[in-house]
Amino acid sequence: MPKILVIDDDEAFRASLTTILEKKGFETLQAATGAVGVQLARAHLPDVILCDVNMAGVGGNLTLYALRRDPQIASIPFVLMSGFVSSGEAPPGIERGADDFLTKPFSTEKLVATIQRCLSQPAPVVAENSPGGSLVMGSLDPSSGLLVTLSRILDITQLIGNTGRPLQAKEIIVLAGQAHEAAMHLHRRIENCLLYAEIERLASDWQRVASLQEHRTGIHGVVEPVAREKARTLGRTADLKLQIDDALAAISADSLKKIMEELLDNAFRYSLPGSAVHLKTASVADHVGLSIIDQGRGMTHEQVAQAGGPVPLDHVLLAQQGSGLGLAIARRMIELHRGTFNIHSEPECGTTVMVTLTKSTAS
Repeated sequence: MPKILVIDDDEAFRASLTTILEKKGFETLQAATGAVGVQLARAHLPDVILCDVNMAGVGGNLTLYALRRDPQIASIPFVLMSGFVSSGEAPPGIERGADDFLTKPFSTEKLVATIQRCLSQPAPVVAENSPGGSLVMGSLDPSSGLLVTLSRILDITQLIGNTGRPLQAKEIIVLAGQAHEAAMHLHRRIENCLLYAEIERLASDWQRVASLQEHRTGIHGVVEPVAREKARTLGRTADLKLQIDDALAAISADSLKKIMEELLDNAFRYSLPGSAVHLKTASVADHVGLSIIDQGRGMTHEQVAQAGGPVPLDHVLLAQQGSGLGLAIARRMIELHRGTFNIHSEPECGTTVMVTLTKSTAS
């Protein structure tokens, strides 16, 4: 049963439209704002999106822009709806990558025909030299190594310039979004490689290690913003559950931010949308405890034993199944600040990461 996402801030129109769609045999999702619509698209991957142009806050064109920049949902057929179109005027949004346009009011027949046209159109992005001769780039595995990611960027940019035919706006937008995603992944992995090398160099300098204890950082002021931003960028805002007690910890704000980014990234990426990720902090005696609990696929005892351990450089460059570099960075940073790092996990039962940091004497 095709799934249709309806985004419109007019509650009565939205309810009427979903009723019509359900009577025609479609499954429906509803969103009253563009921002919520993008979140629902990421979580449920609808077959077609119907979106009003004129909405308060994030309007239809901005919603389309956000959707097309996200490689996970960029290829979903997108239909704009509006009652403000002059006779003879080109449907707005088509040049920005919309697949079709419905002028309100429209008939049920026009609605169904538009949806069926979207459902029957070929996927806009397919790989060169594929059996069908179309252009598709598969989604990027977040655990891909540096060389794999670099090769992907080269493939996409070559594809854009040498397809042998003019690309449609939607195809260019999707391919550009995939190249951007790969470049961001490459940038983050290189940054982590450099940071990992710096951490190992720092570990042999006892004076610098001792100076780490001189920092004072408020837990709440760093942890909550990092957690909310990570959840937002991964489309998991509703899944984040916070329980934060404030305290001063003997760690710099930048170090604490990096630790939380890596641990939260793992928790969100290895658990399904719609499942909760709990972040809790507590001030106890002379330390601050932090725990991150997800309901994801979990780890075996062997994987738990290896988590956060040393990572060979060749594994970082070539790894196809995740190098574990982010977890290794978090663990080493915690240990250099005289903290503790523990993982409890079972396959298919989720993972709990527990961290303790020394409480600043100023607290």
